Amino acid sequence: MSTQEIVSEVRIAGRPLAVADNVQLLMRNENLACVPIHHGGKPRVLYIITRAEHGGAQSHVLSLACGMREDFEVAVATGEEGFLTKGCRDQAIPVHILPHLQREVSPLADVRAFCELRRLIRQFQPDLIHAHTSKSGFLGRLASYVLGVPSIYTIHSWLFGTAALSRWWGVLGAPCERIASSWCQRLITVSEEGARVVLQHRTAPASKVVTIHNGIPDCSERANLNSGRPPVITMVARFTPVKEYEVLLRAFAALHLGPRLRLVGDGPLRESCEALARELGIYERVEFLGNRDDVPSLLASSDIFVLASKFEMLPISALEAMRAGLPVIASEVGGVRETVVHGETGLLVPSGSVPALAQALTRLTRDSDLRLRFGRAGRRRFVERFLYERQEEHTRSVYRDVLLECGRVMAEPARSTRAA
Repeated sequence: MSTQEIVSEVRIAGRPLAVADNVQLLMRNENLACVPIHHGGKPRVLYIITRAEHGGAQSHVLSLACGMREDFEVAVATGEEGFLTKGCRDQAIPVHILPHLQREVSPLADVRAFCELRRLIRQFQPDLIHAHTSKSGFLGRLASYVLGVPSIYTIHSWLFGTAALSRWWGVLGAPCERIASSWCQRLITVSEEGARVVLQHRTAPASKVVTIHNGIPDCSERANLNSGRPPVITMVARFTPVKEYEVLLRAFAALHLGPRLRLVGDGPLRESCEALARELGIYERVEFLGNRDDVPSLLASSDIFVLASKFEMLPISALEAMRAGLPVIASEVGGVRETVVHGETGLLVPSGSVPALAQALTRLTRDSDLRLRFGRAGRRRFVERFLYERQEEHTRSVYRDVLLECGRVMAEPARSTRAA
């Protein structure tokens, strides 16, 4: 089916892509036998994600692709070059660039991205597709359904009514997600709060929804909270409207002199935040470090981690801080409550409140014993609940279940034999 023929079937009728109304027509034009059930060797998994930028979802995909190679033949598809593609190539994981796969809603580009994705699926012949983030999640599930390949979709951010969404997706995301959920076998949320929201909005039936908490590998770098120096406060996040950097800067400006603030990340709001720091007279005490590859080392040389945010599903940056043994101050939103325990591993504050964040920062910068107690408890909680191996094993179990349900038999993995 040509691009022109597909375009003729796309109508802008209250939705950015009305492809859902034409799935049956597309299926009649596809050879559903193009993807074989058995091709020998390991089952094949294709990961699809829209952006390759340095972010939590991209780190999640990279970790999965690396960890699943023992039992699966994996490949990654994305719309651009970046952190993820470099990480994949460093690990000898095949990468495929889909030039028209982009975050913004654009009917013509989205149809072309669908065609690129369909060609890739027919070429790679995966046994399972695992899609991530909203645009690739929608197109990936549609392509998998049309081609008769089972699929899984992981939700990394809120689907409904948040400033993180584009204007189109904010209005049309809910109905599109309800349609797309019928095209996949499982919908994974990275927090229990995410699963609650999905079921509340009736996005997918409970039988399809699985919660698998984010996890990250352990590392040896630990924070030294007995250094005796003025406290260093660090936040790791992109400069986007979802992250409340302005709130953090205003709260930091209310602190006594001494503590320093490190901001790790980049994004469209960085310049305006730098201007605000100058306006508040704190620019000399704030380091704008941009994107960094040495985040574990930066956290190990910090004393407090802060995450000021409007929305979070389950932030990997908070897990990295807990891994390093840092106390965490975070906005009490979404899945943050499932990571940070208020008064035990850190402090939770209302989103958007400068006074509350300033009070929490003041309390921890002035009390080194409390920092040490929170940091140790956070480290224990990380080891008990958020090690990557747990996430990987739970995800592997979902893969096995879906492959078995769809008749794509998967033998017991070799790792089980080794463990025995």
